[in-house]
Amino acid sequence: MPSRLLLLLTIICSLLACEPTETKVNIRLTMAERSVLDTRIVAYMDSLRPILKANCVEETPDRVAVATDSIVQRRLEEEARMRARMPELRGQ
Repeated sequence: MPSRLLLLLTIICSLLACEPTETKVNIRLTMAERSVLDTRIVAYMDSLRPILKANCVEETPDRVAVATDSIVQRRLEEEARMRARMPELRGQ
């Protein structure tokens, strides 16, 4: 039982460490379950923190690249729309 809770805690913390691009998971816990998890989180935080940090460090460059590509793509689309309108504005 304790190892299952630790596994569940690790999975939940990993999911919460960085915003997922997939569907969000909605988990509802009772107050007793929250208390147990809080106790375990405090007890295992020193060992969990490096794992969670590694997950974020590993995913951050990919997320930044995707965001940058998205921003550049939007700017190029804006520029194309503005250039398409320029002949209309010159003709007036």
